[in-house]
Amino acid sequence: MKKFLVLFAIILVGNLSFAFETYRLSNGQTVVIEENHTNPVVTIDTWIKTGSINETDKNNGISHFLEHLFFKGTEKNPYGTFDRVLESKGAINNAATSKDFTHYYITIPSKDFDLALEMHSDMLQNPSIPQDEMEKERLVVLEEIYKDINSPQNKVYNNLMEMMYINHPYKRRVIGSADIVSKLSREDILSYFNTYYAPSNMITIVAGDVNSKEALKKIKQEFNSNCKKTPKNKFEKEKQLPSYLRKVEYSDVQSGYMLIGFRGVPISDRDSYALDVLSVILGEGKSSILYRTIKEEKTLANSIYSSNSTAKDDGIFYISANYTPDKLKSLEEAIFDEIEDLQENGITEQQLKLAKSKIETDTYYARESVSDIAQEIGYTFVTTGGVDFYNTYTDNIKKVSISDVNRVLKKYLGKNKAAVSILLPKGTPEVEISHKKHEKISADFVSENLGTQKYLLSNGATLLITPNKTNKIIGISIFAKGGEFLEPKAGTGSLMSILMTKSTKKYTETELANKMEEDGIKIIPLSGADAFKINVLTTKDEYKDTLKLLNEIVNNALFKASDIEKVKKEQITLIKAGRDLPLKRAVEEFNTMIYKGSVYSNTSKILEHSYPAITREDILKYYSEIFEPKNLVISVNGDVDEEYTASELTKIFPKRNMPEFSYKKYSIPTVKSRRISQLTDKTTETDWIFLGWQTDGLSNAKDYAALQVIDSLLGTGMSSRLFINLREKEGLAYQLGTTYSPNMLRGKFVAYIGTNPKNLTYAQKKLFDEINRLKYEEVKDQELQEAKDKLLGQFLISQETNLEKAMLTGHYESTGRGYDFKNSYIKMINEVTKTDIIRVAKKYFNENYVLSIIKK
Repeated sequence: MKKFLVLFAIILVGNLSFAFETYRLSNGQTVVIEENHTNPVVTIDTWIKTGSINETDKNNGISHFLEHLFFKGTEKNPYGTFDRVLESKGAINNAATSKDFTHYYITIPSKDFDLALEMHSDMLQNPSIPQDEMEKERLVVLEEIYKDINSPQNKVYNNLMEMMYINHPYKRRVIGSADIVSKLSREDILSYFNTYYAPSNMITIVAGDVNSKEALKKIKQEFNSNCKKTPKNKFEKEKQLPSYLRKVEYSDVQSGYMLIGFRGVPISDRDSYALDVLSVILGEGKSSILYRTIKEEKTLANSIYSSNSTAKDDGIFYISANYTPDKLKSLEEAIFDEIEDLQENGITEQQLKLAKSKIETDTYYARESVSDIAQEIGYTFVTTGGVDFYNTYTDNIKKVSISDVNRVLKKYLGKNKAAVSILLPKGTPEVEISHKKHEKISADFVSENLGTQKYLLSNGATLLITPNKTNKIIGISIFAKGGEFLEPKAGTGSLMSILMTKSTKKYTETELANKMEEDGIKIIPLSGADAFKINVLTTKDEYKDTLKLLNEIVNNALFKASDIEKVKKEQITLIKAGRDLPLKRAVEEFNTMIYKGSVYSNTSKILEHSYPAITREDILKYYSEIFEPKNLVISVNGDVDEEYTASELTKIFPKRNMPEFSYKKYSIPTVKSRRISQLTDKTTETDWIFLGWQTDGLSNAKDYAALQVIDSLLGTGMSSRLFINLREKEGLAYQLGTTYSPNMLRGKFVAYIGTNPKNLTYAQKKLFDEINRLKYEEVKDQELQEAKDKLLGQFLISQETNLEKAMLTGHYESTGRGYDFKNSYIKMINEVTKTDIIRVAKKYFNENYVLSIIKK
């Protein structure tokens, strides 16, 4: 499903079937339960059928504000309890507000289902909304509004909405405005809550490792509010756009942004299926018309795509593009020319087949995660009132004909039916690789643990196979050790990762894209400092074809000079566009400083100057060296034949007679004094602080574990110290936290906060205060245990899909910790002591820090 990928009422995955059942409680609440015992994880997701659609000009933003306030506690669970308890179990606990709905969800290890449901139901039925906490959260919401205003994507979107909607409440911004939110009273909030947050207006989805009967019994027990009616507002549909509408805004940006909107249809309209197919044909993926002609052939856009977005009352068919400002006129004309040409000549049978296949395959890939399952079911219920659309979506996609697509193309698209929103910078006027002989193929079994088998291929590569017969999805993650350390020039690997799928000996870029999208195959090269990676997602039915395509990409990429120059220009343009966001500028400065003088500092600031100097010879040299089998770890997760897999991968990665890579030959300069960068940006409404320290690399296992725990208790999630003390108690920020990013040779620990400019100095002081507490105050037993439980719960949830499991197993092996590091990781985290926290905090959080500030 283009809005949310659809699933079937009965999902057949391999030899298992997962069925969901729908119930209506006596109080009017809808309950959907989907049993899925593949992983010990469950999602509880309650959807309330209200959002900005039920707001007025006087309370616009109240749905979003109320969403924040639900986390402020109840009489049974006082403020802070939800976050502390749930995150101590590793839960992902959050909410989202849109135009048609607000939903609240928890993903948690299934052993804690009862606890999560109790807290979830209490939060939704009995919010306290204390006045003092409401005022603190108001500041946070206002910060979010200010941040939203400055986003180029939001500016161009909001301007489009003003043209698309004149009367319908979809015209209102979900986040609201600062003027209105600053004046909303507690009485306003409670009145809105009492009007719309009734059981009859709620849909609760439980998806995952539960027993349906027991779960239903528990839901009935916990959601026991009395039945009451809620308003059923109906709004007149907006009329077709009267003519071609266009709005241009100028801002402090470096690239151009364009969003074209055409009036579409509501999700329940039969034409939505044909528009979904049209969206894929026109602008989704490298085989699409707009990508192939506008981006690749005419080089008028850095990125371009289309999307059919449907809601309950209406829909918009979008075309979005990013471009260099001087190409605006040509780009805009070319887009409408392509639409007109397609309307005159129609789509082809091949385009129709490819689009349907892509939609169906994307649907299939979405079936692994219980959180996605819950989200899709909830979205369908809210917007259509039932499950018919959900159950029959792929069947209806299959029924779409050429005539259907050509009809909706003419009915809904066209220049005289378009609204065009444009954002411009201020001041803008209107490699062939030869085949090598393959040696005798053999694979030596090395070991097996935790369901993973380790082999050594005859070419020297390490192969990890984790059999999984619960579904047909196969994930492959390939790690080429050495990564950016082996680059002739900084950025060579980054460019190569893009160019590998441009064109090969056998396929043009369009043919390659068509092949992969038609068969639902994803092959994604990724450049990294420690390793160059290739992630592959496919199915058992397409496995052989996937390995053939992998071979073509790994061994036969052409690296045409014209493609190289085009990609270099595109990347430099994207780098400049990224600086339109103050947050990204702060991150760029920080990452450049903390690893200065090493490959770990190859940020966009470095690459902007390095890209122009990279030659085709540089790329070919790197391409011929990086896939040396002795340096490869290949991790495969899924239902595969071990012998065939080993044989084919040995062929794909022949010996290249390059030396074995060793990280020990390299070093990363350490930070021996303070490094501070302070930049100004007059357009920002939020000042950003990034404060961090270098740490040891992955080989220091004891410090690695302690820093993981410190990250968990200090700045990860809503139960963390920074969230509670700086966001909740002080109201200093909407966005803040910590990250710990360990590499092979060095790592970094970062604390960050986005705050109101008037609070910059105070926020910086409080950030240092919280970090220094770790060095001198012993962590309490309960807080330490909750931080560990949070980590381990998140660790479990992060491995739901076959590709995620392949990536993690391969990462562990390629970094020298062993493919079976999972159990060691759990043991290490549990063994971290209060003394370890103090020792590690004193060791790293010293005066040799790196500080990056973007201020107004």
